[in-house]
Amino acid sequence: MKVLYFDPITGLSGDMMLAALIDLGVSRDNLKKALNFIPGAEMKVGRVNRQGVSARTVRFVTRSKIREKQFIPLIRKSKLPARIKSQAIEIVDKIFAVEKKVHHTKHLHLHEMADADTLLDIVGVLAAIESLNVEKIFSKPITAGSGFIKTIEGNMPAFNFATAELLKNFPVRFLPIAAELTTPTGAAIISSIATGSDDLSISKLLRVGLGAGSMDIEGYPNLLRVFLAESHQHLTDECTVIQTNIDDMNPQDYEMLFDKLYANGALDVSLSPTIMKRSRPGILLTVLCQANINNIVDTLFAYTTSIGFRVSNTRRIKFRRQIVKVKSPYGTVGVKMIEYGGKKRYSLEYRDLLRIAEKRKQSTNEVRNELMRLLNDKLIKHER
Repeated sequence: MKVLYFDPITGLSGDMMLAALIDLGVSRDNLKKALNFIPGAEMKVGRVNRQGVSARTVRFVTRSKIREKQFIPLIRKSKLPARIKSQAIEIVDKIFAVEKKVHHTKHLHLHEMADADTLLDIVGVLAAIESLNVEKIFSKPITAGSGFIKTIEGNMPAFNFATAELLKNFPVRFLPIAAELTTPTGAAIISSIATGSDDLSISKLLRVGLGAGSMDIEGYPNLLRVFLAESHQHLTDECTVIQTNIDDMNPQDYEMLFDKLYANGALDVSLSPTIMKRSRPGILLTVLCQANINNIVDTLFAYTTSIGFRVSNTRRIKFRRQIVKVKSPYGTVGVKMIEYGGKKRYSLEYRDLLRIAEKRKQSTNEVRNELMRLLNDKLIKHER
């Protein structure tokens, strides 16, 4: 699956993101068309060296200043695709809400952000990404500066308050640089479109783009890198495994236990025979979950005889799957389509299979073989 992976080497801003995407190969002509919703706005693409590395830069020239109250009306009146409009408005709203929260005021407090560059960066990045037709967007942890910087309001943290708010629930790492490495605009965009991941495995690297920040930081390349790649790792996720051995529980009670565990968020529950202390036959109960772990443990305490549990973390690989509804001579049948590495396999939904088998008074195996023969052509057409 095609993915976009941002690597904030020393920082992240809207113009750095746009510059990196242009360096990746996004058409400048298409971007200029997308950005003509601000009359007279001109995009200047340049190239600079940062620590001996050549990278793209982007800056905008506009005829007049655009105030923050004009941002959303300009987006709504534009001829941008509906998806880009809604994403851009969401990002602008997020910035406005955070600035009001940070300054505890009903009025916006954007300072240097209150100009057309902010809006052009947001729309430009969204339009560039739209043209790449990627299925997932990821980002390495965002880099932030340490210490304090001088602002018009006095000395402030290099990792400013608004940026920190915008990056809630996103991974961040700090560099020993007293500079604003990540801007609120960059933070708002990346937190809205990407998933933080520091261990994405790239199956095939297709293209690389480099965008440069405006500062020349001594000892550090002020760069943002972006990868266009094929990756299967987004099919993995982290899970918690809870296990316990039981040798003194009535087997009839497991049915209620399973129902309660699934109702409380369990992803999977299984029982395996095992031999316990003093050669006693017992049951190994395994529960797989991601959220509501406390609820799972509460359920296990209430509905089992166990006196403790083993907890560990594991990585799960999930193949892409979807249920395809296919018409057959016996009615509509659900077919599960499973995909991995460009290959597909199919299986019939058992409930549909059982319903048809009972109606025709045949075994499920007979019906399965017959339906798969009948549906084969339809499934091939669906793939196309």
